[in-house]
Amino acid sequence: MNSVGKTIVKFTGLFLLASFLGWVYEIVCVWTLHHIYVDRGILHLPMCPIYGFGFLVLYAMFHKVKNPLYLFVFSFLVTSVIELSASYVLEYKFHMILWTYEGWPLNFQNRISVVSSMLFGVMTVLFTKGVKPPVDRIFDSKFGRAAIVLTVLLVVAGAFWQLWLWKKVGFTVF
Repeated sequence: MNSVGKTIVKFTGLFLLASFLGWVYEIVCVWTLHHIYVDRGILHLPMCPIYGFGFLVLYAMFHKVKNPLYLFVFSFLVTSVIELSASYVLEYKFHMILWTYEGWPLNFQNRISVVSSMLFGVMTVLFTKGVKPPVDRIFDSKFGRAAIVLTVLLVVAGAFWQLWLWKKVGFTVF
């Protein structure tokens, strides 16, 4: 596989990993706040793709930032603006409220919270500085081919799982 293909697969793997860890984060938040389990995944999969997309966007914007404090501050600000903007668009354009920070300290209109934005900043630093470098090393090591195969298998398995579930409930794709 050429280097462009390998890079695409590697970032697909990082997207899946960030989406899964975001799902875990959401499950833990709901459990901590409300003492109930709510599956926050989409498409019957243990993933919240907004975290995968969020990581990719933040990485594209800040991959040259070496100082973890700067990375934290920039991520804090960007995620706050995006989350606030998305909440307005979803509510006014689509009449949807998908999250609320009601009861969270230092929240603004229950749409964003300093605490959640700080958590997003911390997650960005941890993922960028702690998770991505080992993933890079795995893809660049003798296990790189296995990592590529595993990532492709996860994508294909997830797609087939979803198609099977849709067929089971009578949802037609084509």
